Amino acid sequence: MSQQNAAASTLGTQLWRNDGGSLPDWLRPMVLGSIEANGTFLIASPLGHQRVHRGYVVVEQCGDVYAWPAEEVDERVAEMKERSIAASKPVNMVGPGKSLKTAIPSRKRQRGKQETKRARTYPPVRGVPPSIEWVSVDDLRVDGDYQRSIENEPSRRLVASIAAHWDWRLCMPLAVSRRVDGRYVIDGQHRLAAARMRKDIIHLPCSIGTYDGVADEAAMFVAANRARRAINRLDDFHAALVAGDEDALEINRVVETAGLRVARQTGSQAWRPGEVAFTSSVAAVMGRNGEELVIDALSAIAEAFQGQVLTNGASVFLGLTRIMASPPEGLDRKRLLRSLAAFDMRGWGSFVQGVKGGDVRAQAMRLAILEAYNDPATMQRIAA
Repeated sequence: MSQQNAAASTLGTQLWRNDGGSLPDWLRPMVLGSIEANGTFLIASPLGHQRVHRGYVVVEQCGDVYAWPAEEVDERVAEMKERSIAASKPVNMVGPGKSLKTAIPSRKRQRGKQETKRARTYPPVRGVPPSIEWVSVDDLRVDGDYQRSIENEPSRRLVASIAAHWDWRLCMPLAVSRRVDGRYVIDGQHRLAAARMRKDIIHLPCSIGTYDGVADEAAMFVAANRARRAINRLDDFHAALVAGDEDALEINRVVETAGLRVARQTGSQAWRPGEVAFTSSVAAVMGRNGEELVIDALSAIAEAFQGQVLTNGASVFLGLTRIMASPPEGLDRKRLLRSLAAFDMRGWGSFVQGVKGGDVRAQAMRLAILEAYNDPATMQRIAA
């Protein structure tokens, strides 16, 4: 610590190493909460809440404190010294041997040289810096209201692969929200599940931040995943719903008005009767034809296929709404909606079996629905 103390003395700083001993008086006001059983504690630093692990060195300068591993202290203190020296130097001062002309850079463009680019400005940063902590896997929770479901085959394979090939060099800190009732994972659910599967990993590195409620967490979840990689449409929808997105709220209201609900998972094997997975189709038709038409179509589907899983619901919905939006002459709308009872969901699916492409399937379903509508025997059977 002699070199560290020498460097620190030039800055008027103080150093203390966490070796399990008592805290110095200058550090106590910066400690957040109590000291953990393992000897670690949090401090309020300009970098956010920092966890002081055993062996870490706390550096104090001008009333601010920082915590770093012992091997990094010399470098960090040197950086602080350089910044302090740079900040103390006068800029463009006019004095002996320096004229006003040389003190102020010329605005004229020099021939053959490009004009110096102005420094780019940025809007203020949002939020506060997180703290980096090691957290027990038993203390981490997942909020199913906006988090993607991992109860599907691709996720199960991913979790199993992470568990089987665990490499700490690939385990980036999990993004975690600090709530009153615990710590909730915003990003890193698969890593958490893999750690729990192994049983020999009891702690995970976490970047713990403070958020303005669950809606703010959901918005961060969407922003982080959209920026990094695509998430499936239903995960996106439910996270946007929790975040208070107006489009998601509108779609959800229309679906529930019709007596249905939005599915939580994309895999049809996990759907339950009355669950709608075609939210993008609902949004598209509602944008073109309005919510009244959409509610009528969805209400007819809810009534015709009560108790059935809507495995071909998207095709039926698109075929039906195409007829309703551009009806043949003399169309009886009530008769049209009743015609959906001509077949169960599997039966309607037979009309688009092997047909590729959403528009092509919608057109094939449109023709099938009109055929049932125009067939007297079919309508008589439904009435009976």
